[in-house]
Amino acid sequence: MEMCQRFSLLLSLLLIDARAACSATTFGNGEAKGTVGSHHITEASGLAASHVHNGVLYTHNDKGDSSHFFAVQVGNGNLLATFVVRNAQNYDWEDIAVGPCADDCARITCSATTTPSRYCIYIADTGDHGGDGAKNIIYMIREPANIKDATLDVVDTLSFSWTEPDAETLMVSPDGRLFIVSKVHGGKAKITELPASAWGQGRVNLDMSKTATLQITTTSNDPQGGDISPDGTEILLVAEEGAYYFSVPDGNYINAFRSSQPARILSYQPVPSTEAICWSPTGSGFYVLAEGSNQKIYYYPKISGPTVVG
Repeated sequence: MEMCQRFSLLLSLLLIDARAACSATTFGNGEAKGTVGSHHITEASGLAASHVHNGVLYTHNDKGDSSHFFAVQVGNGNLLATFVVRNAQNYDWEDIAVGPCADDCARITCSATTTPSRYCIYIADTGDHGGDGAKNIIYMIREPANIKDATLDVVDTLSFSWTEPDAETLMVSPDGRLFIVSKVHGGKAKITELPASAWGQGRVNLDMSKTATLQITTTSNDPQGGDISPDGTEILLVAEEGAYYFSVPDGNYINAFRSSQPARILSYQPVPSTEAICWSPTGSGFYVLAEGSNQKIYYYPKISGPTVVG
């Protein structure tokens, strides 16, 4: 009888795992889109999809470049515009994100079910500049109404200090929360939320008791980029040797890092030094762009099928 009970329990667990595998969000093979041929873009360190301008991605270089970012066309990779950010410094910009404007979310309720009247671009100057230490400044800029060369003003800044020396992932949820993920050797990175009250308030010390550790193991300094889905229920992370996916239906991203292991996306084909990843504006898939000259934009569509495993 005891053996039968153990067998039944094992069978039940296998069925549960099988159902989970079948129902998991999965992604198809990468589709090569445009080639970014501009000689101005050689160290693409972040990527964000515009929710206003169809087929437009924003990207930027990391340390060593000026304080500007670029708009490129997904389909052909052409450089559409260069945006200079006034009163900002590119000490080591490591990620870019698009989301509702923090000052708007302080006045009205932002959520995945409401469309913002405008969007903001967030740039993370959080890299360690080759070991010299990070500035840990987030710049908030209004998304431009027109895709043409322009100089944009910084709306506000958020400056912080924490125990982590390097971070290359900035994520913005549809309700306006900002999250930073550190980059560490072996992948056991920290995630924490940046307090909304810190905008324009000088440098704040983050509460490390409110962090969580990423449950992956890698052989490189990871993760190198990430993004929250437009509906706020999914997270993507890219590492040197793979890409990972979280389902977070309750929007508690810190708890997801703490209590679960992300699924590895098996269809993802790593390109060396890929630090730039973002969801499409509809959440139907994701884009990646590697550092280097003449790199292709790859798109991985969301499908069903066993291409994601834990």
